[in-house]
Amino acid sequence: MGNNICGLEEEKKHVLHPESKIIITRTINSTTISIIQADIAEDLADVLVNASHEPAWSYLAKRDKNKNANELTQQMKIGDMVKTKSENVNSLEIYHIRLPYYQDTRDLQLIFQSYQLCLRQKGYHSISFTEQNSPNFSIPKQFHAEVLIRAILQSINDDEITFEQIKFVSLDQITLKYFAYELMKLLDEFRIPELYKFRQQQFLNYLQNTEELKQEVYLLSSGITTEVEQADGQQ
Repeated sequence: MGNNICGLEEEKKHVLHPESKIIITRTINSTTISIIQADIAEDLADVLVNASHEPAWSYLAKRDKNKNANELTQQMKIGDMVKTKSENVNSLEIYHIRLPYYQDTRDLQLIFQSYQLCLRQKGYHSISFTEQNSPNFSIPKQFHAEVLIRAILQSINDDEITFEQIKFVSLDQITLKYFAYELMKLLDEFRIPELYKFRQQQFLNYLQNTEELKQEVYLLSSGITTEVEQADGQQ
């Protein structure tokens, strides 16, 4: 295999851009999770995830310029996943996921389930996620970070993942800070099995019963905004 770690075809390799900047990387069992500062369309991965309320109009779709994929994604319903071969980005396939228009935390359950669906696909070594950045769609960064990383950790814990490398890729430094912070926080939790099991169940209960559990002790990304801002303000 040589240096072809991700299994990319030879004709893709010559268009790769300079090395990405790795913000943080950690390995759990046989899976490496990395937060990387880079352009998702230029990232070297077997699979790129185009998760958005409007996947046909996302940045990744515009960079790929795949007319067949665009036609398919315009017909998607909420919760659908469509796989297409990539045309003009550095991956073999793109997983297109149509997510609900984010209004409040009640929408997080389907986003969590959609990420799990992507992570449990077989046949590739590496997969990259990015922000859901189509027009008129925005999920709070700290919520997005917790949902994605908890989906990754649950898939690893359930032994339902074959990806050897999972990446979150963005050019935005604030977004990267949130994801790096959340990854470290949840990995600390993951190292204590009973704590992880308890907190993960709280998280799942929260997603399933948001209206009923508003008074529950569990808070999404508890403390992250305050702590990140405090770190920024230190002299």
